[in-house]
Amino acid sequence: MTVTKIMRKDVVALRAEEAIEVAWRQMREQRLGALPVTDATDHLLGVVTEHDLLARLAPRQPARWWNTILGDKDPLAADYVKAVGVTVGELMTLAPITIGPDATIEAAARLMRRHAIDVLAIVADGLYVGLVTRADVLDHLSWPTTTPPGTVSDEELERVMQEGIRQEPWTSSHRVFIEATHGIIRLTGVVASPGERSALVAMARAVPGGAGVEDRLVVLGGTGRRGHLTIS
Repeated sequence: MTVTKIMRKDVVALRAEEAIEVAWRQMREQRLGALPVTDATDHLLGVVTEHDLLARLAPRQPARWWNTILGDKDPLAADYVKAVGVTVGELMTLAPITIGPDATIEAAARLMRRHAIDVLAIVADGLYVGLVTRADVLDHLSWPTTTPPGTVSDEELERVMQEGIRQEPWTSSHRVFIEATHGIIRLTGVVASPGERSALVAMARAVPGGAGVEDRLVVLGGTGRRGHLTIS
């Protein structure tokens, strides 16, 4: 399914010359965290976000001395504009992340996740045609299906877990032993960090058909305490 099927066409774009109070009022009325900014011919100029408004209303932080001497001063000037601006055009984010109307919902989800945004403007030939929100995307993505515990053999659970470990670049060279018994996946061995341990436990919990995870991993250089059984 493409974003055209779920995009909102009823959101009226802001104009660059409008006051920032207008932007906030429209955001509140439409319950959106960002709004597109266009010219009179509907060409997208930017997007004004709640973050942009915060940059204007929050106390301005003084520039660090080394930035004023050694750094590029254009970003400092741009920050100043956002700190004192009174129009939407002065506060808006330039070159916003956009997507085409024929893009898939999955592509929109990837963009939102990568750039940490919750509103995505849809542009066709440079013209604003609508927008899609994070909630819209979540409503139309397929949620993971669950496989009932006990429907997958212990051997298959072990194979899937071992294959998952081989495919991930964050796993360390330390040996982790995988053993499944009555659907419970037991993890034993040494890992390089608490983050790796958490990721391995999450991987085991996500294996289709598993009944739970028994965490017996030890973090290298840690306290040596082992984990416990968690039933998914």
